[in-house]
Amino acid sequence: MAATEEKDFIVFNNIKYEWLGQSTVRMTTDDGFVIYTDPILLDENPPKADLILISHHHVDHCLPEFVVPIRDDNTKLAAFHDSYLKYCVQDIKGVRTVKIGQTIELAGVKITGTEAYTPRGFHIKGEGCGFLIELKEQRIYFAGDTTNIKEMEALKDIDSAILPICDNAYAIYTEDIIKAVKIIKPKLFIPVHFTPMDEPDPVVKEGMFATKDPRFFTRKEDPQNLLQLFERTGIEVAILRKLVRLS
Repeated sequence: MAATEEKDFIVFNNIKYEWLGQSTVRMTTDDGFVIYTDPILLDENPPKADLILISHHHVDHCLPEFVVPIRDDNTKLAAFHDSYLKYCVQDIKGVRTVKIGQTIELAGVKITGTEAYTPRGFHIKGEGCGFLIELKEQRIYFAGDTTNIKEMEALKDIDSAILPICDNAYAIYTEDIIKAVKIIKPKLFIPVHFTPMDEPDPVVKEGMFATKDPRFFTRKEDPQNLLQLFERTGIEVAILRKLVRLS
């Protein structure tokens, strides 16, 4: 399959998907409802969120300074663990936890916690989750930080799937994510959690374990390499341009 042009966004079944970077995805419905996942990068004048989802506590997924600008009195927020909520928000209005296998409803959206972990590395089972998001008659799977795990076999009728394709600890391998996507069989696959090939390498400006630069937590990958691997599968791969570039 020939290389496809990067897009600033894709509209799929009347939902607009934008990748700001890392696992920060903005979904906007045709009537203006806005969801952010794991906001740690924001573009200029970002729209306020109706719903924010936080999968786990790592600094490349949960930073309060990126929650505050997109949150107002009407914003609802869900996270896997109480401590993540306390860290990322200033108060508890409109805030809920969601556990693995639990389904809650926030802002009219059904949210189910899904398993997210790797057998090795920093993504320990029980410390984070993914989300099955149901709105506008769509089933959207946001994986969080995970590799190909057996629990994914239970995911059915997925319209859009957003999965990481690498990490810095070599616990998330692109090859394993390809297998996972083929098991899930979504109509649309959006790869995230990688550093574009043309983005500069990060520079250590502070203690390594205190840095918030998300590039320290991924590797450079070219998602164009995925395209030929999904030929004749019925799965569309959306190569989204990272909207927030780091110098």
